[in-house]
Amino acid sequence: MTFQTKIKIGTLFLFGLFACAFFVPKGEMQTKVETAGQRFKNIKVLNDLPADQLGEVMNIFAASLGGDCKKCHVSNDKDFEKDDNRSKNTARAMIHMVFDINKNNFKGQTQVSCNTCHNGRENPRSVPSLEAPVPAPERPKQPEVKPTIDQILANYAAAVKGKGKMVSSRLIQATRLEGNGKSEPETIEQSQGKIRVKVIYPETPVTATYDGTKVTTVTKTGEIQIQADQAEQIKREAMLFANPDLKSVYAKLDYRFLDRLNDREVYLVLGTTADNQRDRLFFDKETGLLVRRVSVTATMLGAFPFQYDYSDYKDYGGSLKLPATVAFAMPNQRWTRKIVKVQNNAKIEI
Repeated sequence: MTFQTKIKIGTLFLFGLFACAFFVPKGEMQTKVETAGQRFKNIKVLNDLPADQLGEVMNIFAASLGGDCKKCHVSNDKDFEKDDNRSKNTARAMIHMVFDINKNNFKGQTQVSCNTCHNGRENPRSVPSLEAPVPAPERPKQPEVKPTIDQILANYAAAVKGKGKMVSSRLIQATRLEGNGKSEPETIEQSQGKIRVKVIYPETPVTATYDGTKVTTVTKTGEIQIQADQAEQIKREAMLFANPDLKSVYAKLDYRFLDRLNDREVYLVLGTTADNQRDRLFFDKETGLLVRRVSVTATMLGAFPFQYDYSDYKDYGGSLKLPATVAFAMPNQRWTRKIVKVQNNAKIEI
């Protein structure tokens, strides 16, 4: 997939998400929910889908079938409205089938999706595997006395405590490693719940900013409009960045159970923001560190998850340790940020 496709996604969520989609210039958003049938050409099945979800739904299709845009479209970059690829009509029939299954069997709830049968393959397997089934991992034994949220948060605050003084701002140099092996330099400016992330692509720098009020994304050609859920993820990362006070981010935090992640025991906490956005937060039982955050957007064709894995926490001279490695993942896209250098109390304006 070329860089032009990334721009057309309407995202560059810096933190990512590129699909076979659909650049929306700033100023074309409407207060009324615009549908895919209204915004795009030659939409025959997904007419009632909110237009802003089309890119995410295309990513769900690609991840579910283990491919890219060209499985159904004539290219990865343009002419998405053309019907020259006969697989496109096959896909339309499959979407109708999924809608009918959910309507007739699950009261319209999205219980069945493309991934239910395809599971990352172009052709679903109809023959059972002859390999011995691998049992699903069991949850670890639950503690007799459940930890309180205050205990979990106190352990997290202690785990990320650095040896230095309080830092008011940070200028971070990092490397963004793409799933295809390529890499780009990345600059992060962070201060008091605000953040600016700049990725230097060969074709153009792309900058996403949360200034404490709104999210903006800019390329060399000007500002681009990103989707509301992508903007919410940028905002949340800004609020969580170097901030152990999670009660300032989430209006409600609920302990669910002790789980296992990458062979380590973790506490699963459900965080709900003041505007009812929910995250699943995973804290390492032994170290106390936040090791994963998962947020989900519901679409007509299934859930679209955003996942962030935090690891390799290091002391960069301030009062708080930072995860030197953050792995981002979502359907059909993943990349990793690795911190190279941190300048504390840098003079920045966001």
